Amino acid sequence: MYSRCVGFVDTEDQEGNRGIGTCFHVGEGVFVTARHVLDGRRILNVDFDDISATEAAENACEPQELEVRDRSLVIRDLCFHPDPTVDVACFRLDYVPSNSIPLGGHFDDFLLKYELLLHPTLVLGYPPVPMTAEPVLIASLGEINASVTLRDRRHVHFLVSSMARGGFSGGPVLVAYNELNEASGTALLGIVTNSLVHQEGKTETGFLAVLSMEPVYVCLEHNGLLPMAQEILDLSR
Repeated sequence: MYSRCVGFVDTEDQEGNRGIGTCFHVGEGVFVTARHVLDGRRILNVDFDDISATEAAENACEPQELEVRDRSLVIRDLCFHPDPTVDVACFRLDYVPSNSIPLGGHFDDFLLKYELLLHPTLVLGYPPVPMTAEPVLIASLGEINASVTLRDRRHVHFLVSSMARGGFSGGPVLVAYNELNEASGTALLGIVTNSLVHQEGKTETGFLAVLSMEPVYVCLEHNGLLPMAQEILDLSR
């Protein structure tokens, strides 16, 4: 359902080391990702695993302004959360997917510690897969194991049972809300930020940390990129 609104961002640092992260559409051509995916890095490529940039150009709002280079879409209006310690960024693409991921309305001040415990989750992203010729969208089911406050971060983070992998960074984590109210479907729980590991432990050995929805909303609103038609779903009981 959401495969065409979850894309990958191919980047490199100043030393030429390549990296990949994930972004997702929240409406009107606005995408969200993690700050560290883009901050201080050169963007090489933005694309989707089931739609070419050529097709995207044909469906763009202003196709004459869309640069197409080797299946790559160009980021515009790149913005970050006003707090530099918060790992959220947003930007526009001229390509506007036909659907978007609905934002959950579970804000930090109203979120009970065990309110979403064990609810099912869906993680979407582009971790590198050995032996594959190009990035491929990976979907991973899991559940919420805990909500925690980190010593160096001020927003709630969820720990999700899916394995942490590089490339999931910036990807959306969805939670089912049919058990939480009368509606049925999924909404954004938050975005993948990092793997919580001990000292120099490998990414895959850590807990998958998911930043809560509130700073995503703040980043979009602060930078004037909150889609007018976006419905914020209340996940509280």
